[in-house]
Amino acid sequence: MIVDPNWLYSTIAQASAAIVAIVGGFITATVLMLTSEKRSLTHQKTDKETRLEALKYEEKTLSEVYETMRVDKFFSSIADDLKKEEELPPLEVLLQRYPGWNLNHEILKQEYEKLSKQRLEARHFIERYSDTIDPTKFMLFDEWVKENNLDISSYDYELLEEEYNRFLTREREILEEEKRRNIPPQLRGLLDIQMPIIRPISGIVTQYELYRRQKEDRKLEDAERRLNSIRHEMLLLESEVNNLDSRLRAFSYPPNLRWGIIVLGYLAVFGILLPVLIIWKEAYSDTAKTLTMASFYIGIIGLFTYIVLQIRTMRRK
Repeated sequence: MIVDPNWLYSTIAQASAAIVAIVGGFITATVLMLTSEKRSLTHQKTDKETRLEALKYEEKTLSEVYETMRVDKFFSSIADDLKKEEELPPLEVLLQRYPGWNLNHEILKQEYEKLSKQRLEARHFIERYSDTIDPTKFMLFDEWVKENNLDISSYDYELLEEEYNRFLTREREILEEEKRRNIPPQLRGLLDIQMPIIRPISGIVTQYELYRRQKEDRKLEDAERRLNSIRHEMLLLESEVNNLDSRLRAFSYPPNLRWGIIVLGYLAVFGILLPVLIIWKEAYSDTAKTLTMASFYIGIIGLFTYIVLQIRTMRRK
């Protein structure tokens, strides 16, 4: 009976190839799955960080708008008191006079400087056309503007009207005082010359002012709600980004992966390539048979050792 010398080497090569294919395929699939998971975590973190940066920019912009609206509301609430002032008081004095608002100091300073500048411009405008103001006539601000065909589009209307009334009142007081001085002392008590006083149409102005303030309050409330919503979303995103960052820092590939590759490489060389080489060269001998069998056994032992090591390592985690 003739025995085929190739059967042993062929069997070892096929068995080794099957082992390498199965274990190598499992390791490769695991690595690819983990790589895909890491890539997904990285993409999620990048997307959330991008969204977080956009929200931070929106929060900063809206916060400035919100604080500016609060400052405007502050000035609106003290507008009647400011109208009585010949000159605007320093900002520090104003803050001491109206405590408890807790406003952004930088925005408050900026808006107060703007208000001071607008008021100064309004005063200069009235003084420039003061020769057209007749204190002996009863003329409202709108009528005076139309009569003289003045362009007030680049000025604050309310401040212009305030300065107009202030100037008109001051001129009338001067005229009244001059007339009093020209009246004999014995008649001053009998004659009390009063110049007409410009009074706003209280009903319409009050209703309009009430509507305007209610509208500003609604805008302020809407801005506050939107700002709180953005900040809440930012907190959630920061928490999610920190969670993803922790998962990425804790991410790792299967332990002892290098040893698994070494064992598979050993089986591929001595369990597949060596037997195939012996068959190809027909180098049949007892030494070749012993070397092939010993290499195959060592590879199998190394593979099972690697599997046991992996199981023990995974259990310790």
